[in-house]
Amino acid sequence: MLRRFVPLLTFAVLSGCSLTQPQQDHEQTMQAINVMEDRVNFQLATMIKQIDDQNAYIANLETKISTLSDDMSQHYSDSALLAFSEEEEEAAPVPEIRDNDPRIAHGKVILGEEEWVWLDATQSFYKARVDTGATTSSVSATNIQIFERDGKEWARFNMNHTSDEAPSEADMVEAPVVRWVKIRQASASDLNRRPVIEAWVKLGQLHEKAQFTLADRTQMTYPVLLGREFFKDIALVDVGKKFVQGMNEQQVQQN
Repeated sequence: MLRRFVPLLTFAVLSGCSLTQPQQDHEQTMQAINVMEDRVNFQLATMIKQIDDQNAYIANLETKISTLSDDMSQHYSDSALLAFSEEEEEAAPVPEIRDNDPRIAHGKVILGEEEWVWLDATQSFYKARVDTGATTSSVSATNIQIFERDGKEWARFNMNHTSDEAPSEADMVEAPVVRWVKIRQASASDLNRRPVIEAWVKLGQLHEKAQFTLADRTQMTYPVLLGREFFKDIALVDVGKKFVQGMNEQQVQQN
């Protein structure tokens, strides 16, 4: 009898084990599914929160852009109104100003055949001849000495009003040499090389820097000669008049 029941008992035990194994696998599968579901739900909730934050940020940007657009529209409106106002002001008729100064014509100063010129270098007036036939201006210079200063050529000379004026009484001038010119005198066949300097000159309303050739003019009537390079495009010459511009009163007081 015992031998008959042993195989039956063994079969029953094995059958119980085979029934328990599928149940355990099912429970493990369900647990894994639950864990994955929890993870998916967490990720979904995180994404929804990020989307809500982005929507709020976009809404805030749209509000700022709308406000900025309104401000710019107002600015352009104000600018257009201002420009329109300026155009109205520019379009307003300007009263015509008539210049009755006899020393000026067509926006240019009038020069006579003779004028008084003021040289800043000497703080003095000199009688000048306005010569439309000469190209370069010239000043009377004696005791001319050429020397070097800061690597450039300079000229030191006495500016005599007349030949009777002693050198000690003549005005001493120092100025940089801008170039040299060769001039042929009527009484000589050789070319004479002369330095050219720059000096500030006042003549009426003109205050210009002009180039002057240094030459001994003590035997001539005028210590200064004004050539075309000085008055072209800024002055009109009327050879029938003299001393049109006169002397500036303030300069006379200084002198």
